[in-house]
Amino acid sequence: MASNYSNEFPVWALLPKRETNVTSFLNKYPEYDGRGITIAIFDSGVDPGAKGLQKTSDGKQKIVEMMDGSGAGDVDTSNVVEAENGFITGLTGNKLKVPSDWKNPTGKYHLGVKNAYELYPKILKERIIKDRKEAFWDADHKYQLAEASRALHEFNSQHTSQLTVEEKFKKEELETQIEILNTLEKKYCDLGPTYDCVVFHDGKCWRAVIDTSEEGDLENCDLLGSFSETYEFARLTEMDLLNYCVNIYDDGNLLEIVSTSSAHGTHVASIAAAYFFDNPEMNGVAPGAQIVSIAIGDRRLSTMETGTALTRALIKVINRKCDVINISYGEHSHWCGGRLMELVHQAVDKHGIIMVSSAGNHGPALSTVGTPPTCPTNSVIGVGAYVSPDMMLAEYSLREKIPSLGYTWTSRGPGSNGHLSVSVCAPGGAITSVPSWTLRGSQLMNGTSMSSPHVAGCVCLLLSGLQVQPFSYHSNSQ
Repeated sequence: MASNYSNEFPVWALLPKRETNVTSFLNKYPEYDGRGITIAIFDSGVDPGAKGLQKTSDGKQKIVEMMDGSGAGDVDTSNVVEAENGFITGLTGNKLKVPSDWKNPTGKYHLGVKNAYELYPKILKERIIKDRKEAFWDADHKYQLAEASRALHEFNSQHTSQLTVEEKFKKEELETQIEILNTLEKKYCDLGPTYDCVVFHDGKCWRAVIDTSEEGDLENCDLLGSFSETYEFARLTEMDLLNYCVNIYDDGNLLEIVSTSSAHGTHVASIAAAYFFDNPEMNGVAPGAQIVSIAIGDRRLSTMETGTALTRALIKVINRKCDVINISYGEHSHWCGGRLMELVHQAVDKHGIIMVSSAGNHGPALSTVGTPPTCPTNSVIGVGAYVSPDMMLAEYSLREKIPSLGYTWTSRGPGSNGHLSVSVCAPGGAITSVPSWTLRGSQLMNGTSMSSPHVAGCVCLLLSGLQVQPFSYHSNSQ
């Protein structure tokens, strides 16, 4: 196979930007890198601890708001109690010791309870179940089974002749022990840890703590404020490495625990706006942009988005005055309308938010675009995916140099309504940051889910420049 590549490895193609002239644009206009622009990521949630997602290129907070629109992380904390002798009794029944340095002028504590497995993505839950089984079950169970098997073997070797009635009972007892132990192994079920949640007001803001010690040791648990006010997040446990933050609503009666339902959203956000001060080649397209993360994927529905989550997300970005929306989510649909479509039009046409969406990965046949790009509207920029020669080498180790081409699986238009549906194509693969719980720093993902945030990042660059230029624009500007 012929090879026309140089010996230099194209590091820049791990998160491709040259293909769309982003690198040249930023070399010419380094301050038009998304500064002053807020991009909303409608996805599975973003890990605030992932590499490149802490600060913008000009030193500001990168993720300015996190929200779980699905409701999967909600905890009812309407049960209000007061401490007695420095202790409160959690809903699990555990006695929780109130740290002496906590400030709570009202003396009232809102209590809730949450099972850890309800916060875990599917892959993480499977890993934790396996690790907990090895740590808390396998060793003792295997020992007991080995002991029972040894006892039966010894009994059989010592009793080779006709057994007495008492000896038969003894043998049946040993055989039954082995049978029960094997049955217990088959029926093993780990419901996971269940944590007490405590919410209170410290006189300045609402605070929440999750008793991950499961022993009431609140002093050694993380005390967090609402993320939009404090930018605080924490790791649930050292075993799961799941980063989370909280939001507190309804005067302390509702605690929202925000985590991720998959690695997808973090990867998408990193393509759009990650910033690595020590490794600019790994920057996202718009390293100066700030991020609003809204989880629309519901862990209870295998990370599928819901109409309720999308509606909440759109209302949030309208109220927060976001500039750009990226949605790398979608479904097959022959029709899309109603209240959700009205909100999309309201966000784009009335409030000037630019909405960018992945076209889908169901090509190469025509009319394979999913919702929302196939919606009967010009308000959504639908994005297809292509691969460049440098991407072929850096991401897929392809040695033969061939021209850029669309991925075979990228969805094609037109939509069922006759609209183009796919407005533009962009690089559809990248190796960039993923959540800590994946046990890796970065990962290759490909799809129109990756090309959409690339376009959204490009839009952030243009808006960043337009903000300081004497030009007016609208979300529908050509």
